[in-house]
Amino acid sequence: MKQARISGPRAAMAALCVSGLLAGLGSWLYLDSREEPDLCRQLLQHERVSTALGPGHQPDLKCGDLGRAIEHATTGARHEQRSLPQAQAMKDVLVAVGDVIEDEPATLDRPLADSVAKALAGHARDMYAILVPGDTEYVRRALPSQGAWEDSEGAHMSVSHDALIRVLVSLSVSPEAYATLREAVTHEVAQAFAAAPRTTSEKKLSPYPSITAWALGSMDAVAHAARDGMGEDERASWEEKVRTRLSSRAPATAVPSFEKDPVDHLVASWKRALPPD
Repeated sequence: MKQARISGPRAAMAALCVSGLLAGLGSWLYLDSREEPDLCRQLLQHERVSTALGPGHQPDLKCGDLGRAIEHATTGARHEQRSLPQAQAMKDVLVAVGDVIEDEPATLDRPLADSVAKALAGHARDMYAILVPGDTEYVRRALPSQGAWEDSEGAHMSVSHDALIRVLVSLSVSPEAYATLREAVTHEVAQAFAAAPRTTSEKKLSPYPSITAWALGSMDAVAHAARDGMGEDERASWEEKVRTRLSSRAPATAVPSFEKDPVDHLVASWKRALPPD
């Protein structure tokens, strides 16, 4: 049987075609690697993010710029009490992130995660009320179709507990984001304890331990889930960065007295109790 032979010109043409295909594939891989992560593009294309950002929405925003735009739209330039539009923008962003990551938490780009965590920390009271069961208004308003609302205490927004947890886990793959969120929840827990009645009545004080169990226990679970799948070295690095960030915020001077500033007393005492390594 004769073996098929490729003539010189045909062989050269075939080689050029193969080289061209390989070069094209290499260029595509290189250019694709420089593109923004899919989650950023999906968020930019999400209708709720466009609505939340308003004039700040641009279709070609980089991940870091998108995060800063979200932070500005949900908290503003100054850290004052949140407005109703800012609360609605925060809900829109959380719903959009939940839609993008779907049923399982996904890793967000670090600059985006850090900025969204800062934005969410600006709505710490809402985050705390969602994590700790008992506020029926937050449960009733959790559906995506329900908007933000206002009452005598200010503007509020709500999403479902499960949706919030999924978003928190995705953000918390970044140790900086987790430390930001943990600090915000801890501050809310301290405020709740500071508001406890001055009494030795076990009955009147009995609800307060559950505050810690629900809020900080939820954040412990978030930390565990965020580290799931990390290698031993990566996990150790994550824990060290979180601990360093939290302990670095501990006051260098004396802890304020409980009578003078009960919230800062509780938070500062907790931070000073963090292990150094």
